[in-house]
Amino acid sequence: MSGIMREALLSWAMNGAPQPPILCSSGEEEALLLGHMVASGLVDGADKVRSVRRDDGRWQVRAELCEQASLPALLRLEAMKPLDDGFVAPSAAIARLCGQVMATERGAGLHTVLLSDGKRTALGRDIGRHNALEKAVGIALRESLDLKRAILAASSRLSLEMLAKAAFAGIPVLVTQKQVGSLCVQHAQRLNIAVCRLEAALRPLSCPERVRD
Repeated sequence: MSGIMREALLSWAMNGAPQPPILCSSGEEEALLLGHMVASGLVDGADKVRSVRRDDGRWQVRAELCEQASLPALLRLEAMKPLDDGFVAPSAAIARLCGQVMATERGAGLHTVLLSDGKRTALGRDIGRHNALEKAVGIALRESLDLKRAILAASSRLSLEMLAKAAFAGIPVLVTQKQVGSLCVQHAQRLNIAVCRLEAALRPLSCPERVRD
């Protein structure tokens, strides 16, 4: 029906314990849950997720949770060490990826996140911007995309929560055409993550040494 966006409630359990349903767009549920485990900092790496499968209408996740999994995500972020140096992205590649993301906006009411390591790409689309990021991360992990050398382009604004998810996934460069939160920039600088905004030209708001002409 015109004007009505399709939504779904994703029922799931973690290690046998029912979790709050996730309001999301249908499709790529396995990638969403895998990405959620990694990008929410609930596990120390994708290898700690033992299985993601659907059983009797509910998705079941089996994982070895990290020691800090019970703490709020922002507390875990504050204790996180900066990402490793070494990856520097060309400004043209960052701007190009951001342009590709914005080209996907067609009034469908969906947020988009596009990840690229220069060889492979992973696209996540969802009614929720956090879900879109987690879907992209889950697809990237499934396709063996190198997140430590990846650029993340988002069609939405970049908030502290979006930065946290990228940081837990180990992504060193983020870009958007939309607004960027001050706490996002502040924590990105500490975590050695380049947060960029594409205006008339690309503008690194943190860690400009991650970006080269």
